[in-house]
Amino acid sequence: MSNQIQQRRYWAWSRRGSALIAGIALLAAGLGACSESSETGTTGSSGVPGGGDDCNKGSVVACIGDDTTLGKIAHSPVAAKGDPILIGMINQEAGAAGAFPELSAADRAAVAFINNELGGVNGRPIQLEVCDTKFSPAGSIACAQQMIEKKVVAVTGGIDVFGDGIKILSDNGVPFVGGIPVSTASASVPTSFQFSGGIWGALLAFAHYATNNLQAKSVSILYTDFGPITDGANTTKDVLEKLGVKVQMVPFPVITTDYLTPITQAVQSNPDAIIVGTADTGCVPSFRAAEELKTKAALFFTGACAAPKILESAGASATEGAYFNIEQILPKPGTVDPDTRLYNLVLAKYAPTLDPASAGTVAFRSTMNLYMQMASLGSKATDRSALISSFRKAVDHPSFNGHSYTCDGKDFPGLPAICTSEEAIVQNVKGTLVPRTGWIDVGAFAAR
Repeated sequence: MSNQIQQRRYWAWSRRGSALIAGIALLAAGLGACSESSETGTTGSSGVPGGGDDCNKGSVVACIGDDTTLGKIAHSPVAAKGDPILIGMINQEAGAAGAFPELSAADRAAVAFINNELGGVNGRPIQLEVCDTKFSPAGSIACAQQMIEKKVVAVTGGIDVFGDGIKILSDNGVPFVGGIPVSTASASVPTSFQFSGGIWGALLAFAHYATNNLQAKSVSILYTDFGPITDGANTTKDVLEKLGVKVQMVPFPVITTDYLTPITQAVQSNPDAIIVGTADTGCVPSFRAAEELKTKAALFFTGACAAPKILESAGASATEGAYFNIEQILPKPGTVDPDTRLYNLVLAKYAPTLDPASAGTVAFRSTMNLYMQMASLGSKATDRSALISSFRKAVDHPSFNGHSYTCDGKDFPGLPAICTSEEAIVQNVKGTLVPRTGWIDVGAFAAR
């Protein structure tokens, strides 16, 4: 197990094609990264598979049952009144270095649903304050200071690649809840609570499946040579080597358009499996390079590469048989997942232009989890210390559209803020993502 988790920055590829801020590549593999986008009307629910049919009853609560993570609720909308409860969000909203407004858009949709239909938090509406880090350490710090000055009850995460402000929030007793953990601080400070294993979770899930299910004896790991990605790759290498697996490490530059060279290097060792740590604009050329080289190795890609438009662009022959990580268990064909239905309906009504297949799924989950914790505290809902204590005491607590979470700091070795790191693996079979595993306990696998 690697102990080098000391980075201050994280990686990703922006939608514009530069390799920049990454955690999104691996976490967007949740419920949205492998689904069709949607442009439904205000009550439609198409988008993420398993969401059921459209509903035209005028409100979301009238269209759902009591089988969502929310449990028993009123099925007539209840509007929140009274003084607002301030909740912050820190995110990279705009800029050439990558912008992720879909995260704040999903948060706003969740808040609108909570305020307009669930009665807010014990009758009071939530007021969301979004701050843009502008892709800088100074911006992260300024956002944290702004949240402290405004006396927010908690801050939900978006993308904060540097994370300097998260430590300041912790020093001031402000809980930092969910989002995409793309910094050391987000995965480690005592007041941070995360519902994903990030880069570490994805790479280790691939390693688990390759060894346990495919009996791989040799694995090549392609990864961006940058901070936590390097650490995640090295952690995966350490675990594999303890299992007697021969590992070839193939780093490539943060900013590159040449994916043929590293994949050629990986293929030359004739491995049983190749883990490709890329996303977005790196997906299609990686698929095509692997096809061109006619490798027989099992290919593992981040869930972001399973987006329908990417698979279509790369071509059926290049993507057939590829494996991907996701952070939910896909419902069986023809069945409806209650949380997925709720998510689809909320976005259709409150954010109809937002692509349901975006990384906004992660932000939405975080806001719903925060809401459920606050609502459970009654009169102490706005007490930061009570909220932190409630999260810390959570054991197998239901998580919106994800694996249950336990925030005792023991889920993942060396990353105490990760409350759940479970992943699942799916495989592309003739254009359909077929589940190949249930939940993989990545934290336990890392602790071997």
